[in-house]
Amino acid sequence: MPDTATSETTASEAGKAADAKPLADQRFTTRHAVTIGTERIEYTANVGRIVLHDDEEHSTPKVAIFYTAYVRDDVPSKRDRPLVFLWNGGPGSSTIWLHMYSYGPRRVVFDGDPLFDTSRWELRENVHSLLDVADLVFVDAPSTGFSRVVPGEDPAQFHGAEADAAVIGDFVTEFVARENRGDSPIVLFGESYGTIRAPLVADYLQQVPGLFVDGVILLSSLMDVAGTTFGVGVNYGAVGQLPSYAATALYHGVISGDLPTVIAEAEDFALNDYSVALLKGSRLTGAERERIARRLSELTGISVEFILRSNLRVNLWRYVKELLRDRHRTVGRLDTRWTGIDSDTAGETFEDDASYSAPTDPATRALNQYLRADLGWEADRPLLYRHIRPREQWKHRESEQMGIWTPQLEVATVLRAAMNRSPHLKVLLLSGYYDLGTPYFPAELTFDHLHLEPERARNVTRTRYESGHMIYLHEPSLAQTRADLVGFLSSLRGADAA
Repeated sequence: MPDTATSETTASEAGKAADAKPLADQRFTTRHAVTIGTERIEYTANVGRIVLHDDEEHSTPKVAIFYTAYVRDDVPSKRDRPLVFLWNGGPGSSTIWLHMYSYGPRRVVFDGDPLFDTSRWELRENVHSLLDVADLVFVDAPSTGFSRVVPGEDPAQFHGAEADAAVIGDFVTEFVARENRGDSPIVLFGESYGTIRAPLVADYLQQVPGLFVDGVILLSSLMDVAGTTFGVGVNYGAVGQLPSYAATALYHGVISGDLPTVIAEAEDFALNDYSVALLKGSRLTGAERERIARRLSELTGISVEFILRSNLRVNLWRYVKELLRDRHRTVGRLDTRWTGIDSDTAGETFEDDASYSAPTDPATRALNQYLRADLGWEADRPLLYRHIRPREQWKHRESEQMGIWTPQLEVATVLRAAMNRSPHLKVLLLSGYYDLGTPYFPAELTFDHLHLEPERARNVTRTRYESGHMIYLHEPSLAQTRADLVGFLSSLRGADAA
């Protein structure tokens, strides 16, 4: 029996050898069933890769996109059945969390509340799956998961905002053509950075003759990076994050009240007194600073002294460390309901985001086992499912001259243009109160500043949940999002989700 080091070396060598081979289309098909509500649904799962080329003759392969598709079997016509493409964000993240925790036919279920223990779990049939009303395609971006760039090609060519959207758009086009789904309502579902990708993909696909995008779903949205930015003269982050700070302080018992009231008061203060005070900067009088700091303290649970020392702007890194400092705990960034323990209580930020690290290992273990044992995937690199790329490779055209990840990364106006070109295009925004990675308030304010005409504005639905970034990790919120998603999908052009 080889020891661990030998086994890891062998796996690494096998992975390198597999990566050196020419990439080809792969498809493994299995058949399954899942009970959703009272209905037993039979479906076909296809897992594999589609190789994309750089010319119409298909002579030069560039990248192989990994996907897992679930298609209900007993549907005589696919014309009115939505086809949903789902992806996570990062940038540089595989679609592991949406796949293993949200709306697929199998889901990781924890033995107890995952806020306290993620060590005990099992993969079960997902009663919250959307497979009864839509077919689902989970997609990994290039260089993530089991997607692979062709040997000899530079992976960086796929790592910009527009380049990423183009390759995902090409995959959607190719998949729809191969599966003869051009008549189906097409839906793009992105989470986190995936909500930057989704508008860009929608815009890209509008250039494809005969291919219409009917729905865009934005879960934990960040279409304008400036909405979470702190800096000299930049007030978006401080104003936008305040309501989530208030919700967090209430959840942990640092302040008192009920959630609707606290949220309403925080939003009102953010949009009025607080935003004006930040705009004034050093023109504020001493009395005004004290008044603003006292109200911020009442809403956020942070001391007046700390707020004054922070010039009335407590950024999220300081907040997650400061709120429960006296309890020797930190709160999560992606989900502030989670708490962590640092080596000391003196730092300015946490050492680890428990709301990210805790659910990552179960999802990785579950998916690696599930793809092979249940779906028949014969993969390279048996231990790989995630891969993170440097953020500085990700630039939008408006920030290209800066050469770095900047507040200029903004795609909300791209979505507005797509909606104006396609009157039937509908958008669903799903946000969690306890998310500081992509807070709900800036996401909603982004739509407020698009100045959509009334007939277009009616195509946007906003929803909030008592959860964090990965809304679906909270079972009641998962059930509610499913209900909201079913309603949304049934409203699309030609869709019949009943």
